[in-house]
Amino acid sequence: MVAFTNVIPPMSMTALRALINAEVVAMQRSWLVRAWVVFALITSLLPVLMVTDETEYVSEVIGGWLGLYFIASAIIAAIIGAGSTAQDTDVAADTILTRAVTRWDYVNAKLLTRFACVIVVHAAATMPLLFFARRFGLDDATTVGLLMATIITGMMLLFVTALGVALGTVLRNMIAAVVIIMIVFTLQGFIFDFLNMEFLSSGAVIEMLPEMIRGELGDWQQTRIVLAFGLGTVALSAAASYAFDQREF
Repeated sequence: MVAFTNVIPPMSMTALRALINAEVVAMQRSWLVRAWVVFALITSLLPVLMVTDETEYVSEVIGGWLGLYFIASAIIAAIIGAGSTAQDTDVAADTILTRAVTRWDYVNAKLLTRFACVIVVHAAATMPLLFFARRFGLDDATTVGLLMATIITGMMLLFVTALGVALGTVLRNMIAAVVIIMIVFTLQGFIFDFLNMEFLSSGAVIEMLPEMIRGELGDWQQTRIVLAFGLGTVALSAAASYAFDQREF
């Protein structure tokens, strides 16, 4: 028990709240986050426009849009994740060494605010779409299928964000971290397809979205996807926190 507490010291909730408030203000002022919000809201209208002539299946249109939205948003999520701990080493050192703030307070504030940002943007982009899209076109979607497709897409974005924070912490270089993430996501499809573990591949999951929206994807397949990306996000967050705690300033 003593060894465990030495590895993970208790966090100060007062310091953590103060850091989170500061991070929220910084995220609100970020031009990248603002551009992401505008992009997500504008592109969310495209599927509605595409199905107004009632010649398109809702599952195919929304599944295709979620796939394109994920690819574009994953790049942004990787940038805001990797940049959180890779770019402000001097600020981090000053905050940690001169104030009553632990390293765990600092990195967890980074993680929590970026996760919150991803969730808010994702909800703002997808909720209106889910409400309007089923009122047009050939409705072959199920409510549970739509919700699961939306949730899983959001979980994959959280995974990318956590991976960005972890790599940014280790490499201390945002560009290198983002490039590595792009390479990993390019190669993972081939690797996991070869290993017959498609539920671990974001590309394979994207291809499953129309089937998922129609309610045709098995419960166990969806459960494996949720567990894979959920536990992966937790593991990467823990790794990022530990790596930041071991960093020398």
